[in-house]
Amino acid sequence: MLTQEDLSYLKSLEITEESATEQIELLKKNDSFLNISAPATPEKGIMIVDKPEDFIRIFESKSDKCKICKFVPASGAATRMFKRLISFHQEPSLKNLNDGGFYSVKSGFENINKFAFFNTLKSACPDLENLDELAEKILYSCLGYAGIPKGLIEFHQYGKESRTAFEEHLHEAVALSKSGKSIDIQLTVSPEFTELFTHKLAEIKSKTGLNLNVSFSFQEKSTDTLALYEDGSLVRDNNGKLLLRPGGHGALIQNLNKIDADLVFIKNIDNLTHGDYLQETIKYKKILGGILIEIVEKISVIHNSLKSNPSENDLTEAKNYLEIRFGADFSNSTNLKDDIFKFINRPIRVCGMVQNTGEPGGGPFWAASANGNSLQIVEKAQINLSLPDQLEHFNNATHFNPVDLVCYLKDTEGNKFDLNKFVDKNAGFVSDKTFNGKVIRVLEHPGLWNGAMSDWLTVFVEVPLITFNPVKELNDLLRKEHQPK
Repeated sequence: MLTQEDLSYLKSLEITEESATEQIELLKKNDSFLNISAPATPEKGIMIVDKPEDFIRIFESKSDKCKICKFVPASGAATRMFKRLISFHQEPSLKNLNDGGFYSVKSGFENINKFAFFNTLKSACPDLENLDELAEKILYSCLGYAGIPKGLIEFHQYGKESRTAFEEHLHEAVALSKSGKSIDIQLTVSPEFTELFTHKLAEIKSKTGLNLNVSFSFQEKSTDTLALYEDGSLVRDNNGKLLLRPGGHGALIQNLNKIDADLVFIKNIDNLTHGDYLQETIKYKKILGGILIEIVEKISVIHNSLKSNPSENDLTEAKNYLEIRFGADFSNSTNLKDDIFKFINRPIRVCGMVQNTGEPGGGPFWAASANGNSLQIVEKAQINLSLPDQLEHFNNATHFNPVDLVCYLKDTEGNKFDLNKFVDKNAGFVSDKTFNGKVIRVLEHPGLWNGAMSDWLTVFVEVPLITFNPVKELNDLLRKEHQPK
């Protein structure tokens, strides 16, 4: 199926023949469903924090000894955010103007002065009255928001000043750190927008004087994936070359794998609040960080006891802790010491979970994995809802994944893990698209916080809705969490 010319082309992109063959086999699978056994709930699988001040104290007293990095996926353009305005501009009509209630174009126009970019728009284009012309100026000729990343859009107003989503993440990083201590911040961006981000960063540093150590990384071409036609043949472009597509946010596990830090906070570029609410959200970042630090220290104690000659009491204490904290099951163990050592020798993540409000996306579940029944973040598309038991588990879910997590990527000796060893490659997403009028099967790598972290030690923690404020559509910026108090 793969010719020598194909293999040479793939090699030039650092895609191995083994990886390509693996992709083809995954694309031929009938499904990529996970088998979920139950939703994770406060009764089993989601930690409820009774004394948040204890974990805040741990974070504040011990994080200064940790190298901290904030990792922000920020590659996507803002096209989806402006989809209603784009539709209106392409075909201005009363129907499009009113469609969507809170999210309608009409609601956006009526509240135009509440958007942080309004002053910039008014200054550049002072005489706009025609709505279609106004839409065109926002999307294209004046602000150009339809063609730039979401991170570079003015999100929040502060008197006569405004902050982009990018800048808000920098302020959040500073708020997490102790006074004077710099936190590393890495954004994954598209190469064509690097110059815009670099220019914006220089402007922010000049304006604020913030102590920032910011870097940008790209989704590697080696993470692009093949596609198949329905008959199983490889999809090629009009020049006969293999068609390769971006492998989804799961490809960013390679970017994460290169970060050298102790604690890595991960949050999407559009999930933030106006600075007036920042301390409320930072509180829960510190709680998650404190929980992780406590776990890392406990795992270290267990590891050190296993390296010597652990007593039966040591093994029992370790077993009980791992069962309570991670849902481990050692009931069939024939060598408890070895099984505990193997269980703890993995990266760790502590994930905030908010109560389910009907948002689309993933949630916390118990699911079958290589290590038995384990805690996983599972997307709706990964669940076979045609099966009654799977549908029941999905409908009984109480919490939602806001993508708000903190990770520890080193073993107990302080060596970095190779994160590729902990990916469930079978958890990739296979879906149907069209190319040149034909249906094709395309593959996305296991999602960054889904299958890419499948074999990690996982703790879910309930956090309040104030920590989840994504801007998926333009009018989300009208919500109170994105407006000055």
